[in-house]
Amino acid sequence: MRTVLYLSISLAFSLSAHASDERCLVSFAGAQQDVCSGKVSTAGSGLKDLADVEAFKDSPLRLIKFGGPIDNRARAAVEALGATIVGYAPHYAYIVRMPATTDARARAIAGAVWAGPFLPAFKVDANIANEFKHGNLVRDGGIAELAIGIYAKADRDAVSSLVTRTPGLTQARTETAGEDTRVIARFDRAQLGATVSRLAADPNVASITFRWPERLLNSQAGWLHQSNVNTPTPLRPMFAQGLYGCGQVVGVLDSGLFIGNCAFNDAAQNPAISACTDGSACPTIAAPNTDHRKVIAHYKWSGLAGAGPEDNHGHGTHVMGSVAGNNPANAVDCANFTSEGGNTDLDGTAPGAKLVSQEMGASLAYLASGGNPYHAATAAYANGARIHSNSWGGGCTNFLGRCIANCTVTYTDRTRDVDNAMRDNADLLVLFAAGNDGAVCPNGNNVGAPANAKNLISVGANGRGTAGNTMAAFSSRGPTTDARLKPDISAQGSGIVSADRNACGTRTSSGTSMATPTAAGLAALVRDYLARGFFPSGQRTPADAIASPSGALVKAILINGAANVATPSPDQTQGWGRVLLDQSLYFAGDTSRLFLYDAPNGLYTGEVDAHTLDVTAGQPLVVTLTWSDVAAAVNAAPALVNALRLEVVAPDGDVWTQKLPANVGVNNANPLQDTTTANYDNLNNVHRIRIDAPVTGSYQVRVRGINVPQGRQKYALAANGNFQFTISPDFALSPSPASRTICAGSPVTYDVGLLGIAGFTAPVTLGVTGLPGASTGTFSPNPVTPASPAANGLLTIGNTAGVASGSYGLVIQAASTTPAVSHTASVNLDVEATAPSPAALTAPADNATGASTTPAFSWTAFAGATSYRFQLSTDEGFATTMVDTTVAATTYAPTVALDPNATYYWRVFGINTCGESAASAVFRFTTAMEICRSTVTTIPDNNPQGVTDDFVVTDTGTLAGLRLKVDIDHTYVGDLSMTLSKGATSVELMTRPGNSACGGNDIDVIVDDAATQTLESNCNAAAAAQAYTAGGAYKGDNPLAAFAGQDLSGTWSLKLVDGAASDTGRINRWCLVPASAAGTDTIFKNGFEAVTP
Repeated sequence: MRTVLYLSISLAFSLSAHASDERCLVSFAGAQQDVCSGKVSTAGSGLKDLADVEAFKDSPLRLIKFGGPIDNRARAAVEALGATIVGYAPHYAYIVRMPATTDARARAIAGAVWAGPFLPAFKVDANIANEFKHGNLVRDGGIAELAIGIYAKADRDAVSSLVTRTPGLTQARTETAGEDTRVIARFDRAQLGATVSRLAADPNVASITFRWPERLLNSQAGWLHQSNVNTPTPLRPMFAQGLYGCGQVVGVLDSGLFIGNCAFNDAAQNPAISACTDGSACPTIAAPNTDHRKVIAHYKWSGLAGAGPEDNHGHGTHVMGSVAGNNPANAVDCANFTSEGGNTDLDGTAPGAKLVSQEMGASLAYLASGGNPYHAATAAYANGARIHSNSWGGGCTNFLGRCIANCTVTYTDRTRDVDNAMRDNADLLVLFAAGNDGAVCPNGNNVGAPANAKNLISVGANGRGTAGNTMAAFSSRGPTTDARLKPDISAQGSGIVSADRNACGTRTSSGTSMATPTAAGLAALVRDYLARGFFPSGQRTPADAIASPSGALVKAILINGAANVATPSPDQTQGWGRVLLDQSLYFAGDTSRLFLYDAPNGLYTGEVDAHTLDVTAGQPLVVTLTWSDVAAAVNAAPALVNALRLEVVAPDGDVWTQKLPANVGVNNANPLQDTTTANYDNLNNVHRIRIDAPVTGSYQVRVRGINVPQGRQKYALAANGNFQFTISPDFALSPSPASRTICAGSPVTYDVGLLGIAGFTAPVTLGVTGLPGASTGTFSPNPVTPASPAANGLLTIGNTAGVASGSYGLVIQAASTTPAVSHTASVNLDVEATAPSPAALTAPADNATGASTTPAFSWTAFAGATSYRFQLSTDEGFATTMVDTTVAATTYAPTVALDPNATYYWRVFGINTCGESAASAVFRFTTAMEICRSTVTTIPDNNPQGVTDDFVVTDTGTLAGLRLKVDIDHTYVGDLSMTLSKGATSVELMTRPGNSACGGNDIDVIVDDAATQTLESNCNAAAAAQAYTAGGAYKGDNPLAAFAGQDLSGTWSLKLVDGAASDTGRINRWCLVPASAAGTDTIFKNGFEAVTP
């Protein structure tokens, strides 16, 4: 009996979960589970079967749910179970791989409230559920592909095989994005429900989403974003200080570049070029040409002919001109910083910066061939770019610009790519255009993907120049589906003049496509400010240079000084406001100062950092906290993983924090601030507190680790106001790697980095606690004097013999005496005491007969195993093997069909750091006597010629009888006629069954002369139901005995004719199942062996 309570809901989930709700709630865009009551709710009834706890009770993919914030001890306890953490689920839960039998031990962990299966419904995009319910998204959105995410260390071959075997799917390509891998496959809408169910149930599959079509987002930046002063003359204080973006590199992924425009051209130099059409497999340019005036590297990913940079649209040229174009007739001075320049329509907001140009072509061919934001951003990063600008995306409008009903922009694989890119590369800042759907989807919630990512800057569009105090009507509005504030900031994007595809020409364009490069150029000016040592003195001081500010810090600076656009910020139109650098940065003589802190160590749950600002009344005090969060699981809602909190404590003791409305949701999500202790903002990873009239006194700025399950979490702070501050000497402690695995008895080492901050030079003594058993920890050298770049020590863990298997949390302690400063950092040590122990094989069963020629092998988990060696052989002694491979899961699916009527042997070894286990028992099985052909052959609609699929069989033997297995997709079987033929013999098996009234779907049956049911009379007339029992035996209209006495070898043909309009389908697979004549001198096999009878 099922133990799940099921409730289908058609509206978006509420996101105003109170703390008591969060204790019990697991929440994704497609489904929510209350683990306390057992109730599971889905975004539509189409996901009902995937939300059944009982049905998936034995899944190796499981949840361990805590009742509140997860600290290091809780994580260590989870790992000590032998569970492998593969992700985080909101709220307060780990997604893990472990046997179901471990649930009871998991529930016994302090703070845990539940352990059980991770429901497949959590993996499914809410838009797929909306499609099941409303039936319009695929049609209106032009959606043809699914993105199927694969868990890290999962059996990728098994997933590829699953996709190949799943009816309704055609595998198109594989994408990689850092550690993420996904298969992009075309789908058949008629079979989408069955397709999604089969994929989601597989424990190797992490997510299933629609792959939305993406497009370029078309629709006097200097003074507007530098000073907001245009009269009597425009003021450009950044240029006046010699800040043009010199020394900065910006990557731009767009349609391409007309490099002949004088904003970019260099007659003496050519950029380094790499041409490739393999998407995320394309290599990085090894040696960019930094001598080129503008473009140091060009990635030609468009597939366009020609060896050099091209732009077959003009969009990319315009965008790159807005970032870093520079008119040579008015050139900036990057040598002496004495000539402002940069004031023409051919000049970008960072005219001194250089570019890494990434050419996709007008059709965005790079993305269609397996490219993705992670690959593009990290390729540009490898060539020196620390800012990556993107003026493209996808959302809930089609290519005609019309809003798609029942659509929602979820946290997608592309969204996750961007968050991962910034998390993996701390000093990278990615910017994306928010989208141009504000007018056509007027109810908001239409910021596109990947612009809905957490860590990037999502850019909305305000007017140009003197119209800069109005937001463009087309600019997409937030919030995100999980009620986060987007866009983050705005920049001018309406009527923007920039470079065109000719010698020195310009063109005018509008869109968030134009706002984004403007903001990217402004970010380059901020990096230039930091690199030239303007902080903290306000004047160029090379000794104070910050060479590698985090992307989070640059983001915090831009947001902290942003100006209101017509109405007070924040709101879901302008975000935190229009970028205004004169309010964000400090120059000597300004009244308002700048405080920055790029946290070197970060926080765990429950930890607090504090900073003091001595404020003088008279200027607003504004403080912004940002952090680059761990990427969420695809479809997670909310998407925040590590939650921090900004607290600004006034001299009177009031604690100001960022809040959300009590009934927060997609229609009521603007962040607030107050001094109450309810409704804290645990959704956004940007917190800003603005006190317009601070009193004179000391204000304490605190950052608190609220829930950091995937820590440590570094962060950045920016503050503006009339204050004084002292930056105390400090050091950052950074051990690596975060985790090691050993076999007991082996030593292991960790590198321990110590970075000196603000001139810290005192020796630091190192120690370690949490060592298991009698093991020892020694540091060399010890003490270590922090330096910049970081000084390194080495921790060696020895004497590990006798340590029990388990996961051990080690705490590295670092302390100095004068000044008295101390920090700790955690690393993990996983110990295996012995090699794994063999466990039972499950399928195919021992001595099984009639097994599929594409069997799914499975076995129970071996105690202590982290991976498995699978062997398949035709020899019981395994002197030779057909398959000898290592897999992570307890399953294996062969990629090539086995021979029919053949005997095979298989066994499994468990593997861990101590080595291999003894072999499991050897199982024997015999495949069915069937010869199969897999195909993807479309059946033409309402076409009397139909389609014929030919199968050349080389196997020999005289037929005594024949059965036929067919796997055919079709949305109205009553339209079909089916004929099998060989040579002059032709047998019509089915002619529009049910007298054309068989309204059911699909044919997955065995045609057998001995069957009692018939294809003609026993079909299901109900629409949308299965026409026949899957795997059942049915008699054809005419007997297959007509083939008796013929030789099996030769060309066999299966013909399908669709005799009516509207419904469609395809042939997936068909198999001949022969019976040999008695006394013949051959037996059937694939390439039959002769035997003596």
